[in-house]
Amino acid sequence: MTDRVYSEFEVREQGIKFKGKDSYVSSSCVGTSEEELEVKTITKKCRGVVKKTKSKGTGTGTLKESLHIPYDVFVEAYGMDLSGLKPGVYAYGTDSKHKEMSIVQRVYDEDDVMKLKAYPNCIIKSNMARKVENGAEEVAETELEISVMPDDYGIGMYEMIADEKADRELIEKWMTEFTPDLVHTVVVASETGDE
Repeated sequence: MTDRVYSEFEVREQGIKFKGKDSYVSSSCVGTSEEELEVKTITKKCRGVVKKTKSKGTGTGTLKESLHIPYDVFVEAYGMDLSGLKPGVYAYGTDSKHKEMSIVQRVYDEDDVMKLKAYPNCIIKSNMARKVENGAEEVAETELEISVMPDDYGIGMYEMIADEKADRELIEKWMTEFTPDLVHTVVVASETGDE
């Protein structure tokens, strides 16, 4: 652990890997990335007065992003690659199932210190919404609201400051090979049987 203050300032690289795929696809043109991880709060009352409060993480949350997303990633994320369509045709409707994915990020603070982040189990929960403004001077970014869900370890988000004390091999593999098993010292059996 470090004593210094770390303020996330810039997402310079982001990768998305869909469930069942082997590699992350770059989706690094991120304008904003905002996370909110949820807690469960338990209170103990005595004669109607709160005497004790405990909060603990749930492994769930929301990631809100504004970005320019590669079209192939957009199509797969929203389940638009439906069977029965001619080559190059994609559609969104009742058969479109949003795909589970993991997201990795390379984030920097104002002093150019790198932090690696990972959300191992996500799915887009927002409606498909796109905006075109004729004559605009700036191309609109796509707004995504992504559900963060716990992995087999009960974790929704991992992070690591990549300083001189950090594991070099882990830093090298984070953006291309991240899985929860990569960062745990004891591997648990997958509940879904995917591993």
